[in-house]
Amino acid sequence: MIKQADFVIIVVPTPVTKAKDPDLKPVESASKIVGQNLKKGAIVVLESTVYPGVTEEIMGPILERESGMTCGKDFFIGFSPERINPDDEVHILKKIIKIVSGMDRKSTDDLCELLALVTNVYRAPDIKTAESAKVIEKVQRDLNLALMNELSMIFARLGLDTDEA
Repeated sequence: MIKQADFVIIVVPTPVTKAKDPDLKPVESASKIVGQNLKKGAIVVLESTVYPGVTEEIMGPILERESGMTCGKDFFIGFSPERINPDDEVHILKKIIKIVSGMDRKSTDDLCELLALVTNVYRAPDIKTAESAKVIEKVQRDLNLALMNELSMIFARLGLDTDEA
């Protein structure tokens, strides 16, 4: 029950539109539901992949509007990107480093304390830095996949086995 939670973690898909723009409807919808049920003093953490600024500029205001409370006074926000890939048996929760940031020192401390119960944490200096780290991670993954796909096509034309190369 959200109304009783000291910590609320929002993890929703963040697809892109046909125009390749971020579709923040899932984040906005989840924020609205959480805001309508938010307990005073709670910390709301976004884990979805978003561009820098979404947590503070999109999620925070929705939570304020829906709860009637003030962010930074009545409730707090943070960002800690999801870093688990389905079917990856090597990088399991206990073995990853979880990037964590709250909107202030206390919320960051509280989030680090909570998440340290299940994994290793890295304290980011602020929410936008934590959001940026996730974007960098996604870009690096996509670039590596694209590079390997291109090399595989080139090697195939040359009669080479990509796995052996």
